[in-house]
Amino acid sequence: MSRQLNLRVSDEFVERLDRVARNLGQPMAAVLEKVSTPALELVEADALFEAEALAAWEEYQFTGKHVTATEIDLIFAESLRKAKRVAGDA
Repeated sequence: MSRQLNLRVSDEFVERLDRVARNLGQPMAAVLEKVSTPALELVEADALFEAEALAAWEEYQFTGKHVTATEIDLIFAESLRKAKRVAGDA
């Protein structure tokens, strides 16, 4: 299902989007969706990471339970792996 979305953007943005769409031979909506999807996924991943970090901090403040440096390294490695997957690097 697709929906129509009305956006207020600068004339320069519209001109650039139109130029890219014409060069690719695609509608502006298709180009906009194609370039916006990875950006949305990145913002969603960042928001999820922040929410999980805040929840962990609140749990620590409440319980005093903590993790070791090794566990933190594993957590950050997993977060980096997820970020690279979202960014299309992995």
